[in-house]
Amino acid sequence: MTSYLFLILLASSAPLCAALFDWPTDNKALLEDRPQDFYMYVDRNFEGVETKPWEGGSYGYVRGPQRVGESIIYNSLHEGIDISPLYRDASGNPLDNVKSCADGIVVHTSHQAGASNYGRYVVIRHLVEESQIYTLYAHLNSISVKCDQRIAQGEIIGQMGFTGAGINRERAHLHLEIAVLLNEDFAAWYQRYFSGFPNKHGIYHGYNLVGMEPAAILLASAKNPAFSLRDHIRSQEVAYQVTIPDSPNLSIIRNYPWIVPDGEPASPRGWTVSFTQFGVPVKAVAAAQPPIEPRLEWVKQTPYAYHAATRGIITGSKGSPRLTDSGRRFLELIQGTP
Repeated sequence: MTSYLFLILLASSAPLCAALFDWPTDNKALLEDRPQDFYMYVDRNFEGVETKPWEGGSYGYVRGPQRVGESIIYNSLHEGIDISPLYRDASGNPLDNVKSCADGIVVHTSHQAGASNYGRYVVIRHLVEESQIYTLYAHLNSISVKCDQRIAQGEIIGQMGFTGAGINRERAHLHLEIAVLLNEDFAAWYQRYFSGFPNKHGIYHGYNLVGMEPAAILLASAKNPAFSLRDHIRSQEVAYQVTIPDSPNLSIIRNYPWIVPDGEPASPRGWTVSFTQFGVPVKAVAAAQPPIEPRLEWVKQTPYAYHAATRGIITGSKGSPRLTDSGRRFLELIQGTP
């Protein structure tokens, strides 16, 4: 009888459901408000001063410092987070297992360490609130899964390492991204602009995956069983809006229907899409008139140059913003082949 009561109490104290996204390694220092123990630092030499700031391993504009007047701004976007190892062998090699953040299907494995800046990496597709969300695990020492394999949340997919450009044993870490896929018609776009560089990663190339802030999602998932990724994305601050023609290959509308708050009309002629400063699409509204080509509608004013607050999508002097060439390419990727 005592054993039975114990089991009842144990069941009642267990969570009713798993977190939407769980931690990919045993390092959960963020839950204890210890970011310095969670993020892997970067080696920085700025104005002759060498530092190792952990902030460089977090998400956002946290790299590439530049002095502007009395201020220091950061021009380089880090599209994921770098998680430090907890375990090392006698030689300093990381021993941490890397686990899937959620149930899903392995859609890409890159075993060739020199094939990209990611080193050896894995991409997993997850069905989250009826939309396809992707997690990317980079700089792995080894990969223990294969494409088309179904993966459970918490299942080991590889081991942490330091493969890829600019990483040594001391700075070994897991680079994690939680992303949306911009377009399934990526191959045609890539061939148009980068035909001289073979694409070894198909549609799971870094150009085609736009990462959100993983730490915020992991923390919210851990603390709130009712956390909604869809609502989280839609709540992000808008940095600029563009209008693009409709296209049968406009994947972000078809794959992420929640991006259209009022539902997709029968025959849309164009879309005004809102993006965060990191390039994540958060909202789309059918346009009354189809643009001949992508058109910049609005950009949030900041104390810094437009390019530093829009991932290089927008340039121009204050009050006169315009799309850059890379910005036009980005919107062509969003739109897909007409």
